[in-house]
Parts: sequence; C-alpha cells; structure tokens
Amino acid sequence: MSFNSVQHETVLKDVESYEKRPVPPDGGWGWVVCFAAASLCFIVNGLTSSSGIFLIGLTRIFDDPVSKLSLIGALQSGLSMLAAPVANMLLVYFSHRTVIILAGLLGFIGAILGAFSTSIDMMIVTYGLIAGVSLGMTFFTGQIIAGFYFEKKRALAIGISNCGGGMGILVGNMLIEYFIEFYGPRGTLLLISGALLNIVVFGSLCRPLQYAYKNVEQKESKASPDGTNQTSVMEDEESHNTGITRERRIRNERFIKLKETQNVDSPSTADKNSVKGEYVVRNRKDENSLAKRCTNIMGVEFFKNINFVLLMLSYVFWVFSLSELMYLPPLCVWSFGMTQKKSAILMSLHGLFTTIGELFLGVFVDLLHFRSKNLYIFSLIISSVSIILMPYCYTFQYIAPVVCIYSIALGFTVSLRLVLTTEVVGLEHSTKAYSVLCVTSGIAGLVSSPLFGLFYDITGSFLVVFYGAGACAVLALVFISLITLRNKFCIK
Repeated sequence: MSFNSVQHETVLKDVESYEKRPVPPDGGWGWVVCFAAASLCFIVNGLTSSSGIFLIGLTRIFDDPVSKLSLIGALQSGLSMLAAPVANMLLVYFSHRTVIILAGLLGFIGAILGAFSTSIDMMIVTYGLIAGVSLGMTFFTGQIIAGFYFEKKRALAIGISNCGGGMGILVGNMLIEYFIEFYGPRGTLLLISGALLNIVVFGSLCRPLQYAYKNVEQKESKASPDGTNQTSVMEDEESHNTGITRERRIRNERFIKLKETQNVDSPSTADKNSVKGEYVVRNRKDENSLAKRCTNIMGVEFFKNINFVLLMLSYVFWVFSLSELMYLPPLCVWSFGMTQKKSAILMSLHGLFTTIGELFLGVFVDLLHFRSKNLYIFSLIISSVSIILMPYCYTFQYIAPVVCIYSIALGFTVSLRLVLTTEVVGLEHSTKAYSVLCVTSGIAGLVSSPLFGLFYDITGSFLVVFYGAGACAVLALVFISLITLRNKFCIK
C-alpha cells in the first residue's frame, strides 16, 4: 500500500470523526424560547381540552346528532399528536421557527373559515381538520424546541414549557364557556382565530441555534462516572460564526487533493480506490432512492431499537389510560349526582395540579438528580391506583384529593416523554423519534375513547371504564420496567 493511500485513509477517518451539531445555550435566549413554548402549549391544550364546552355551544346553531358534532373535538385531540409526521417532514427542510409560523397561519385560516361555515360538515373540515393539523404541528414543534435550547437543564425547561399546557387546561374551559355565553359559537371562533394567530408571534421568538463541530470519537470515549457523555467541541471562535474551523478546512483541502490524485497511485491502490468508488456510487444511489428517503423521514429505523419500542408501547397504553379524563365529568354528574359546576371545578383542579407536577418534574430531575425512568415508574404506580379508586369516591370531598394526586403524576409523565425519548435515542435523533412516539400515541388517543365508550354502552357502568384505564396504566408500567431490566441484565 502506497504512502498516499495510507494518508488518504487517515485523513478520511479524521474528517469523519467530526459532526455538525447544535450548541444549546443552556440559558440566555433559551428562556425566551422556553416561554414561547409554554405559550404554544397553553393555546393548544386550552383549545383541545375545552372541546366538550364547545360541543354544547354547537348544539345552539346545528341540529345534527351529537356524535357528528363531537368529530370536531375528536379530530383536534387526535391530530394534536398525529400531525407530528407532517411537522417532522417540514423540519427536514425548514427551521423550527418557520414550521411554527406556518402552523399559526394554517390554524388562523381554519378558524376563520369555521366561523363562516354554513354546515357542520364544513366546520368539521375547517375548524376540525385544518385547525387540528395546525394544533398538532404547533404542539409537536413547541414540545421539542425547548429541549434543543437546553442540555444540563433540559428537564426543567421542558417542565416549564409543559406548564403552559396545564394552565391552558385550567383556564381554557372557563374562557371558552365565557366567550360562547356572550359572543356565541361563531363569535368564539373569531376570537379563537386571533389566539391561533398569536402562534406566529411566539414562533418568531424561536431563533435558530448556532452550530459547532463535535468530535464523535471523543464523545464516545469520555464518559463521566454518572453515565453521562461529555462531548468534546471544537472551541474555535470561527466554528460558531462560519460553521467550520481553519483546521477543518485544511483537512478537507488535503482530502480533496488526495481524492484527485488517487487515479495515479500504484495498481494495487487504484484497484482499492475503484472498489471504494463503486461502493460510494452504490451508497449514493441508495440514499437518493425515494423509498429510502420516505423510510428515513418516517423513522422506521427506530423500530430496530428495542428500548424505543418498549418506551413507545408504554406510552401507547398510558394514552389509553387517559380515557378516564373524558368520562370523569359524566361519572361525577350521572353516577354521583354532582352538579356540572362541581365537575368543572374538578377539571380545573386537574389542570392546576398537572401544572404543579410538570414544575416539580424539572426540580426532581435537574436539581435533585432523580433518574427519569424511576420517576416515570413511580408516576405510573400512582396513576393506576388513583384511576381504580375514582369510581369509589362518591363525594366531591373524596374524589378531589384523588384527582389532584393523579394530576401531579400525570404532569410527571407528560414532561418525561421527550426526556425519556432523548435518553433512549440521543439528542440528534430525538425529533424524529418523538414524532414516531406522537403518531402512535395519537392513534391510541383516537381509538381509546370510543372503545371505552363502547364498554360503557354495553355494561351501563363506569366501573369497567375505570378498571380498563387502570389496567392500561399497569401495562404501561410493565413495558417501562422491561427497559430497566434489559439495561441491567442484557447490556454490558
């Protein structure tokens, strides 16, 4: 082997050891982005959680069956997670800021058209489908943007951003009810369109991150005692401004020159270079194929990661357990004889304590250094016990504390979704993996509520509904526990 061939392979390996990755500021403007993400979650959760109140208002202007009227809320709730692949595909070509702004404009158009709809079918398409896709894109992009701006305080930032969702649940129902009472459903849609247009404002606050080149080999070799990797970053000032250092340019120039002279090497080297050239051509053909691009965008490769599959199944069954929230007000009114006002207060308490749980999650993970998986397991235990106890709490004084405890645990699980996904697949793959998690969760959300509603229609009792939801929480606990056991006994 000639000297040029050896030098060629050495330079190639040296160049490929660096990857261009975002540099989280861990503060500064990151807190502004965190506030914007919280505001986005406030809008999305406020609208999706108040679909029941809006359904009552729709009965004033449409004489269609309630099952048809409820399609608007069902589409918005399901698409809040199912629209994740659309956002993920757009994020391949556009920045997070651009995607959020597009989502805000799309939602504004859907709500405006819905306000002037002459039939429920038109409103289902406009406010249900179009605005639902907008809410899904906003929810997905807003969830991940806060995590990109933080590294050491990521769990705290995500917890704060998710607090906006809890506040949206707390305030959204009361605001929508107030607007419908004074302005009617169509006037309420005009006000909602203005709220959706504010998504554009909050999206404009999400400035793009700066990038730097990180040494992958040093990242793999340098691991701290607590198991976290310490990344070696090329700290040249120029890498933050132009994206490449002088040393990197020199290595690239050497690599290009060696590539240009590879045809005049010795016969043995030329043969090897021809084989390498054929391999590169084949790889380029594979990468340019449409099937491989679609597969890459859809994130099919994550299904080869057993830990990610187990995490996905855990959150699918967790979403099934959330169906009890839809049937909690009917349980209080129809079975316990409470007033609708008390059931509304109960849901407001749910939103408040969900926010508290999301705040405490960041404190436990970032400040007290609790392990994320252990907190998730603990929250699932609390959730399963609380769900099973709810049908036996016949008065407001009994069921309110149970709902509050359950809501704190729910706040933990909501904030831990992106944290656990990042731990399983890594920060560089977290966006695509989280989109896959949102799709499967969205499908579960569309199926779970009608399924448990069918159980109630057959039995006429809410016991089956809450027992089933509690069993799903237990199954979610089983799958996340399998990840812990697998990491302990299977991975060296």
